[in-house]
Amino acid sequence: MNHRLIFSVLLVMLLAAGGVWRPYSPDTVDLTQRFAQLSWLHPLGTDNLGRDLFSRLMVAGWRTVTVILSVGAIGFVGGGLLGTMAALFRGSIEALVMRAAETFIVVPTLIVGLVAASLFGLSPLSAALALGLANLGSYTLMAHTLTKATLGETYIEAARALGLGERAMMLRHVLPATLPVILTYAGGQAGGSAVAYASLSFIGLGADPSQADWGSMLFEYRLFLFDHPGLVLCPGLALAAVAGSLNFVFDRRTELP
Repeated sequence: MNHRLIFSVLLVMLLAAGGVWRPYSPDTVDLTQRFAQLSWLHPLGTDNLGRDLFSRLMVAGWRTVTVILSVGAIGFVGGGLLGTMAALFRGSIEALVMRAAETFIVVPTLIVGLVAASLFGLSPLSAALALGLANLGSYTLMAHTLTKATLGETYIEAARALGLGERAMMLRHVLPATLPVILTYAGGQAGGSAVAYASLSFIGLGADPSQADWGSMLFEYRLFLFDHPGLVLCPGLALAAVAGSLNFVFDRRTELP
């Protein structure tokens, strides 16, 4: 798992680099450089408006990693807290939280995206909020199930018999047993969050269409699929590489040497 953690950190740093530096402004239009070929000045060429494709991919990567981390934080913190508290308090609170979690699961992500876009505008954070709320139910159910199972363990009963308080028991025994599993689940869902964000931006809900995003780039460049296929291949391959890498890193069945 150490190798996977290092790989995931490096991947996030690579994506986040677009928020700090890129060779050109992603919105600089130079019609004299339309559809320029690969060169030292433009490693991936330019698009139909003469904008540097590599710079646009970097900015899109930064916006994507913002969504990935935000969605993971919403699910991990919000879902983990709700599920754990529901299992701890039981009774009517547990039933209420479980019904709410099931409701979040059945509501389509597109509907949540529409509501978030209308309330907060088109931005990576609004898309992350929509995706995070859409996934909140699954995190809550997982945290609830894990907490209930842990509370039924023999060593928990022994700790109670020895007079350990509920708060201390949660901090010492329950959370250390459940949080790593929830965190692994969040990592495994990161690739799906990248694809979902690209899907929302493709249809104009994930972000401002004037900004560089892998989904919006696929939508914009689809008109040049046959004449200039590289414009479509680059954001498509970037998205596939990120989603595949994250799934590989957090796939517990995969063992790295």
